[in-house]
Amino acid sequence: MDRNNRVIRIVNSVLGDASGGRWQVVCAYSRLLSRHGFQVLLLLNAARRPDPEQVPAGVSVEYIRNHGHYDYLAARRARRRLQDFRPDLAIAHCSRSVALLKRALGGRAPVVAVTHSDKVGRLLPADAYLPLTAHLEQKIRAAGPPASTRPCYVVPNMIDVGDGRCPLRRRNEPLRIGALGRFDPVKGFDVFIAALGVLDARGIPFQAVLGGSGVERRRLQAQARQLALKRPLEFPGWVDAVGDFLSGIDLLCVPARSDAFGMTPLQAAVAGVPMVLSKATGHREIFDDNAQALFCEIGDAVSTADRIQQLMSDTRLSERLRQAAHRHVVENFTTGAVTEKLLQAIESIIKYYN
Repeated sequence: MDRNNRVIRIVNSVLGDASGGRWQVVCAYSRLLSRHGFQVLLLLNAARRPDPEQVPAGVSVEYIRNHGHYDYLAARRARRRLQDFRPDLAIAHCSRSVALLKRALGGRAPVVAVTHSDKVGRLLPADAYLPLTAHLEQKIRAAGPPASTRPCYVVPNMIDVGDGRCPLRRRNEPLRIGALGRFDPVKGFDVFIAALGVLDARGIPFQAVLGGSGVERRRLQAQARQLALKRPLEFPGWVDAVGDFLSGIDLLCVPARSDAFGMTPLQAAVAGVPMVLSKATGHREIFDDNAQALFCEIGDAVSTADRIQQLMSDTRLSERLRQAAHRHVVENFTTGAVTEKLLQAIESIIKYYN
């Protein structure tokens, strides 16, 4: 895409946490923008280099060593790196990227914040916003001026749905319950493990697996050992092949205490896996309770166990929900459906600041 016969240049940056769903979105943005004629520079944290194979083809990469929001030396290094690139716009996928790019660019190009969490406070200094949901847009507007007066466009996460058909599934015996993600307190995996303990105490046979890694790993493993489940909870570590993980389970539990718009529920819906989701705002904005998933109370192990047991025992309900969730994602969150929203938002923001 060009403006005045010049290719539009975009910096796409994540300098904080670049794992899990957030990293998938960063890559999706880079891949999509590159395919639509933008010149994309991926700006990453030198201390958290991804596997080179994960970087989309045709996208340049720069690494910046940085140590937080107030690293002025890192901003100076970024300024030098970006001088030759001359970006028309910078997309920041974390608050650290917002802070560094605002200093590095000095107003020469707008910095656009993508809201990957409910915590929008540190993103407000950005020049424009791409909230993932209407709820996050409302939080930005509620912050008042100047944030409430800046360009703000809701652009949900997107996902490739393959041929668009809901996969056939064979149920394991006993049923295999899964959860997946970064081991952080906000993800609620301690609630998932406690819910497994409730099911075990009720005499319900099951297999269970918790994929992922992070700061909570040892504590979660200790919690699982203390329960002494009849079948030990499996901890396979960080999962890169999410599709393979989902194909091996019968039910996915996402017990997050807070979730802006997680990729994992979208991936499960595409894989045709029935879901138990917490009532986190992001989940409730994407799916409807008892229509595309079952919802449990946040932080409540008994409620979580009740919903899991309901899906395990009611095969008709399980089939109806997984089919409906798949159809819902295909209709609303495919790459094709979201691409136009992203491109229109970027074009509008560039025009606003020029």
